[in-house]
Amino acid sequence: MLEVENLSAGYGRGDVIRDLTFMAMKGELYLLLGANGAGKTTTFRAITGILPPSKGRVVVEGIDLWREPEKAKMKIGYLPEGERVYPNLSVYRNLLLFARLYGTEEERINEVLREFNLHEYQDKKAGELSRGLRKRLALARALLHEPEVLVLDEPFSNLDVPSVMDLRDKIFESLDEGRVVLFSTHILSELQHFEGIKCRVGIIKDGRLILEEKFENLMSLLRSVEVVITVTNQGLALQILKEEGYPVKAEGRNVVVSVSNYVVEVPKITRVLSENDIGVLQVRPKEVPLERLFIELSTR
Repeated sequence: MLEVENLSAGYGRGDVIRDLTFMAMKGELYLLLGANGAGKTTTFRAITGILPPSKGRVVVEGIDLWREPEKAKMKIGYLPEGERVYPNLSVYRNLLLFARLYGTEEERINEVLREFNLHEYQDKKAGELSRGLRKRLALARALLHEPEVLVLDEPFSNLDVPSVMDLRDKIFESLDEGRVVLFSTHILSELQHFEGIKCRVGIIKDGRLILEEKFENLMSLLRSVEVVITVTNQGLALQILKEEGYPVKAEGRNVVVSVSNYVVEVPKITRVLSENDIGVLQVRPKEVPLERLFIELSTR
């Protein structure tokens, strides 16, 4: 379990984050959403022990991070934004450095190299790897000491599709293994990939947590959401949804429907399509800027 209580922190000219309080449980994904500059990275630096707080406390598996920092940090794995590997060291020596810092046996390095399919690159300098492989190395390093809490700062930024899918699989594996997993993003549509798992979302704006909600309840807070539906018969789907009174349009091979309540209306739409022998292959919200959600919240 990770507990954050009244946490404030900054860089010398006042606090960037103020009075943050939240809790993440084992086997649960906690997703911190916020626009660029909202305070996500500062939050993660404070809860991983890199940035001292001006007030508040962080408790990791019952251990106060600032009273027993070495003991608490052993339980945290951190993937900073932008990989941050040592480019002039080989893949193996990047891992060896951290193995020695954490007192981890060198045999564990070989296990991690195999687990992340990095063994064929172990003698190559990290700076010569592709961005996706560098991210994989950074995640391997974060999990090297088998932490109970995994913190990932904007893990999907600037990755190609195969690398993104690999990284998501590792997140799911970590959750299945009972870890607490936190990651941050500024793209609301990233939520769609974590439907069906235990997930809570915290939304941060100007350094303050303005909303904390279960994933399944979040979309109901948005009015007039555009939903992209991949179907087996686009023409018939457009016709039927128009007859049902939905604002609908074609977009590529998909249909795009505007709904006022995502949670309530999407199941109705998929049921109508299925009843008319139209296969529904995928349903997802279109990317929604966070500012849109902030506007919705401010009007309530």
